[in-house]
Amino acid sequence: MDIVDFLRALPSAAVYGAFMATGAALAALSCRLVAPLVGTPPTKEMLDVAMRTTAAVTGALTLTLAFCAVQARSQMTDAQRSVHVEAAAIGGLLRLADRLGEPARALVPAIAAYLRSITEEEFPTMAGTGRHPATQRLAEAIEAAAHAAAVAATGSLAADMLKEANEVETAREDRLQAATVALPQEFWVLILLLAGLVLASGTLYPPRAHVVAMLAIQAAGLGALVAFVFLIEQPFRGEMLVSTDPYRVLARSVAHRLDPGGGPVPGAAAP
Repeated sequence: MDIVDFLRALPSAAVYGAFMATGAALAALSCRLVAPLVGTPPTKEMLDVAMRTTAAVTGALTLTLAFCAVQARSQMTDAQRSVHVEAAAIGGLLRLADRLGEPARALVPAIAAYLRSITEEEFPTMAGTGRHPATQRLAEAIEAAAHAAAVAATGSLAADMLKEANEVETAREDRLQAATVALPQEFWVLILLLAGLVLASGTLYPPRAHVVAMLAIQAAGLGALVAFVFLIEQPFRGEMLVSTDPYRVLARSVAHRLDPGGGPVPGAAAP
């Protein structure tokens, strides 16, 4: 497990703390250890230049992080939409199975098992490994059951069954594609370059205690912004991930169809 995967496995509070502490420490060290080597004269004019330089670079980094946060939030919204679309497609297939009756009886338990596999097996790992083999097999079982029901159906119901099964498959592929979405690497390169310039500007200040503290606090704030972008840039990873509630709500509906009395149903997701 590399450092990125390790950080993504941590609670969000720990990620914020790690980024803020790292930023503060690097800023303090750059001023305390490197500034004496640079030997910048502690004049009013030089201090004004240092403050203007820090403000310019900090402003550029802040604007970049704000843009990345908006982009990441948009990606998360699209990812959540893909989940809702898939759940709606499965719900449509389920309602059509109710209309067909006996020929589509095998679809209901297949859908129940598929929903449980999505939430428990595929969802937690698909951002890193893609489709889960067990979930894929269940998706194929739903497709086979839908085709069998379409063969037994007549008229428009057969065409509707094939259409709904195709929509479920398309929605699944869209969700798997959304799981691979992340900010382009170029954004992170730019963030690192600007963060490095912020640290470099700290070497222009006199290494006094209050100056070091000011630079550390500023860097901690920037570290918190970087942590926020890091936490939301991949919608299906980390603690702030896309919700599986649409699948769980649908799973309760499937469980009721399988067992109207309310008993436990194998393959149904827990509420």
